[in-house]
Amino acid sequence: MRRWLSVLVVLLIIARFSSQPFAGQDLRPEIERRGRLVQAVREMPPVRFSYDGQAVDSRLDPADFVQFWLRKGAHIFIYGLLGLALAGALKARGLKGFGRWAAAAALVAAVAVLDEWNQQSVPGRTGRAADVFLDLAGFLFLGLAREACRLPLRLIRKKA
Repeated sequence: MRRWLSVLVVLLIIARFSSQPFAGQDLRPEIERRGRLVQAVREMPPVRFSYDGQAVDSRLDPADFVQFWLRKGAHIFIYGLLGLALAGALKARGLKGFGRWAAAAALVAAVAVLDEWNQQSVPGRTGRAADVFLDLAGFLFLGLAREACRLPLRLIRKKA
């Protein structure tokens, strides 16, 4: 039950942020108050790329550039947590091995699609397929990091 509670907590966090208008999440005014941060972005080599048709440019708008990375980092982190919570809850229900990871990935994808779909109805927000893939990447990244951290323990136990 405790593992499913952690899944519910992460889902509630996602729902809360997904339903907020962009104006309520706009970090640019706070970033712009951090003069050293904005200056550091201006002094770094220029970075320019397109994300789902949107230009991301460190020189054009440093605060927007920082906000982009914070928001995308939040996607990776929160969906990584969701996936790990789901994998743990599914393991507690008896699903083992690759099957639990595949089921967790499918559930993460479903939540990510619903999240992006919901955002289309929120003022100032958009639903992006690219963010669904980013969410899945977050789960993959945190899942692999978790397993990499556990590998030395497994090797030690195997030798003992």
